[in-house]
Amino acid sequence: MDVHQLREFLISRRRITGWTQEELSERSGVSVRTIRNLETGSNTNPRRTSVELLLSALGAAPAETASWGGVNWPLIPEQRSETHRDRTARPSPWHGPRPLGDPLVGRQADMRHILAAAQRSRLIVLTGPGGVGKTRLALAVASRLRPLFPDGVAVAELHDCTPEHLDPARAQAELARIAGKLTGEPVGPGRRLLVLDAAERVVRQTARLARQLLDQHPGLHLLVTSRRALAAAAAESWEVEPLRVDGREGRDAPPPSAVELLLRRVQACLPTLDLAQHLPQVTALCRLLDGVPLAIEIAAQRLRSLPLTSLLREETLFQLLDQVDASGLSAHRTLSDSVRWSYDLLPRPHRALLHDLVTLPDGFSLDDVLASRPGRDREMTRVAHLLAELADASLVQTNRQGRYEYRVHALVRHVVAHTGRSGDTEHSPASDVDGVRTVHTTRAGHPAA
Repeated sequence: MDVHQLREFLISRRRITGWTQEELSERSGVSVRTIRNLETGSNTNPRRTSVELLLSALGAAPAETASWGGVNWPLIPEQRSETHRDRTARPSPWHGPRPLGDPLVGRQADMRHILAAAQRSRLIVLTGPGGVGKTRLALAVASRLRPLFPDGVAVAELHDCTPEHLDPARAQAELARIAGKLTGEPVGPGRRLLVLDAAERVVRQTARLARQLLDQHPGLHLLVTSRRALAAAAAESWEVEPLRVDGREGRDAPPPSAVELLLRRVQACLPTLDLAQHLPQVTALCRLLDGVPLAIEIAAQRLRSLPLTSLLREETLFQLLDQVDASGLSAHRTLSDSVRWSYDLLPRPHRALLHDLVTLPDGFSLDDVLASRPGRDREMTRVAHLLAELADASLVQTNRQGRYEYRVHALVRHVVAHTGRSGDTEHSPASDVDGVRTVHTTRAGHPAA
């Protein structure tokens, strides 16, 4: 078994499946450049992780191994019929929500980084604002990694856990019960992947639970999604950012990933609508939506009944999108609910600062925040702490190139602008009792509409 056999296998299997190199990259998480270099023979020493992911995506069973370069690699099954391989290949168990079948758009770099991190760390945390696609990315990653975990993959949704700041003991008990059902007895030398989705309501309890699980189950790996950063040793974090809105110009240049997602979704739900002649307006809409995938998908649905031009008015855009039922795309009923989910978890001082921040132009600095609060210079340490907490909660985005600059996404601005400083809105009734904010929830446990 050598790299030349790998090259021939990749080329022949791609021809059989009809996939392009780009489609194989999306399905495997391996870069197009790596695939191209393997098929042309210019890469004679590929990484083991890349080979395993390619073989997994192409359906090769890694039951046997061969060696080149002093490293054991999965052996590509030769002269084995499709029928025989389908009979013998048994996928590892999967419990909980499964990934969607459609390919991820604009997430190749995220996928490559997370898959590589999974080879060196047992705890990976995906952070980012609501609607950015953390859950979809995590499920896609788990699907790619599934062949490496013979004891299976289990996915736990933490949306309905009691917020830990309201009842720490109850939150801890609920989280432990969920994890206990999915991990069972210690797995010993076996390997299992546990995905904990939407941990922001129980982020401290999740960090504590992660340490316990990794100690008790030596074969367990954890993949966590959370709007808040997880304070846990040995964790690798990856910030999932909105899709790219601006790209290379030119007739042959591919569209930015945000534009590509909108075009794909419109084609899927409304194939008779051709937006190819309106790409500048499509790009403008994606820019108003800050490249947030959930907002883009909801906008695509809205285009079933309203013209594109009606969505290009910034002052009414989010009101129109909030009238679309988002429950099929998100854990929340409306687009604004996805932001209120984070807003409702904020203590009162954090909410007050966020109301100040939405009045500042994008690209503001800590000095700008202090200057906007006259007579409060002595509060520099406190304001810096609150700003950092808002950034950790994914309500403020940080640009770390050069001097640190901050911005608040348009959707967050919209929600905060329609929310009183006490936190009350016509959409999300709440009350303050002894300084602790109680959020009235729906039967599903989400903030009530």
